[in-house]
Amino acid sequence: MRTLVFATLLLTPLAGCFSPVNDDLIDSLGPEVDGVEEGEFHRYGQPCLACHGGYGPGPHFSVGGTVFATPNDDIPVAGAKVILTDAAGNRLEKTTNCAGNFYVEEEELTPAFPMHVEIECPLPDGTVRRAVMGTRINREGACAGCHDKGPASPTSPGQVYCLETQPTPPFSVPGGCPGGPNPQ
Repeated sequence: MRTLVFATLLLTPLAGCFSPVNDDLIDSLGPEVDGVEEGEFHRYGQPCLACHGGYGPGPHFSVGGTVFATPNDDIPVAGAKVILTDAAGNRLEKTTNCAGNFYVEEEELTPAFPMHVEIECPLPDGTVRRAVMGTRINREGACAGCHDKGPASPTSPGQVYCLETQPTPPFSVPGGCPGGPNPQ
């Protein structure tokens, strides 16, 4: 009996290194896109914190996501300013890259939830549209943890986007980007 108790105490910390829930989520994301190296341009529109939220080798993020042009287009928006303000009043601004991705490393900000989010989207005509998230983020720093890629559904408000419909001139996929829908 003592041997069983000792073995249980010895192995329990090792069992804490694996999470079937996180492993299943990561597996559900599928493989990397061919030609897109792991880094700031990969896996646009997916829940960044599945791998970067403290589970896995890092880097570890507290917040991360992707901004799209419209709810129905697979067009990432480069240069969108994401403004985060946490419950303690800490404010941080990040800018999306050409794959529409942004992220906040834990050293930059570990937010006190709930968190308020605003986005300033550069439109193709040179103007800027400001959007404010209608609800506060209460626990999940991965935008795609709630905002699934694609249009709204019964289980998701849909992807984070700048405008309801394409403007004139329209958004287009950023060229020369090593990530996004058409990696170069």
